[in-house]
Amino acid sequence: EYGKQWYQAEYGSRVLITGFGPFANHPVNASSETLKNLSKDLVLEGIEIDFKELRVVYGSTKEFISSYWKTKSPLFCVHLGVYTEKFVSVECQCNETEYTLKDVEEKAPGDGKWPFIKSAFPLKEIVKNLSQQSLPVPVKLSKDAGQYLCQYSFHNSLCNGKGKSVFIHVPKLEDSPAGNTAVVVIAIIKELVKSLS
Repeated sequence: EYGKQWYQAEYGSRVLITGFGPFANHPVNASSETLKNLSKDLVLEGIEIDFKELRVVYGSTKEFISSYWKTKSPLFCVHLGVYTEKFVSVECQCNETEYTLKDVEEKAPGDGKWPFIKSAFPLKEIVKNLSQQSLPVPVKLSKDAGQYLCQYSFHNSLCNGKGKSVFIHVPKLEDSPAGNTAVVVIAIIKELVKSLS
């Protein structure tokens, strides 16, 4: 308990959860639909939760995430994005990369190469714990969050928050209804909180 109390005193009792809006082949983004479910169903004792849908735009994503870390000093941030696998993927690191794929405004960030950085959470252990629970969608650990806005948001958050961030890739809605995915994401977030104590 002491560890968690110290951490809350240092970082405040607030958590940010983000999803992404529509893009390309995702006119309805599963991460945003999952976020809506979380906003109704997720309760963390003694912790305020902020929910934010981000546009699939580098500039505003970078601006929002860096500003949030500076002004709100959250316990941690969880970022959601959609992908093509049929399981929930917990990303544990950002690989060194330069972001060149264009966003929905046809822009690339042009901010050079970003460094390799890992999440500070014990994600291997957390995913192992979750694999022993009967969840509606399987959970796996991943070391590759891609080279688009998903990893870009994660990169920004890890760099601003000294590693206290996690990115979760969620399946498309036809592969897992948002309600089922939200159950899994809630289980992950509760494990994150538990790991701070």
